Amino acid sequence: MAAKTGDQGSTSAIRTCTGALDDMITRSDRAATHVNRGVLYMRAGEYERADADLARALELDADLPEAHINRGAVLYYLGEDARALAALDTAIEAGTNKEAIARFNRALVHERMGDAKSAYYDLKRAVELEPDWEQARDSLSRFTVTKAG
Repeated sequence: MAAKTGDQGSTSAIRTCTGALDDMITRSDRAATHVNRGVLYMRAGEYERADADLARALELDADLPEAHINRGAVLYYLGEDARALAALDTAIEAGTNKEAIARFNRALVHERMGDAKSAYYDLKRAVELEPDWEQARDSLSRFTVTKAG
């Protein structure tokens, strides 16, 4: 719940996730808990720990789109752009219901890699999917489209 409600990686929220991992829970719940704790670590700026949790979640359930999206974000923060791009591609190809977030994050990676065209198209799609998302709209507005000629 802390990961969903925007907890910024408080010690108590991380402790709650760690405690849940000590319980007898299903494989699927274990994977989801690693995702949640990974998100909390990411928000706390503990990117290596976040990456370890998200990698563990993917070992438990390789088809978990939220793990791929969040791992892509963590890898971006770690400066591992090629790996971040691959994780985000996987989430999008899997048909995540959080495609706008995946596209926004992928746009950040593309932009840092110098691929403005791909960044633009990902931001454009993110805004199409979530028209009220101000951060995506603001990011898209930074781009100017010109005709080649």
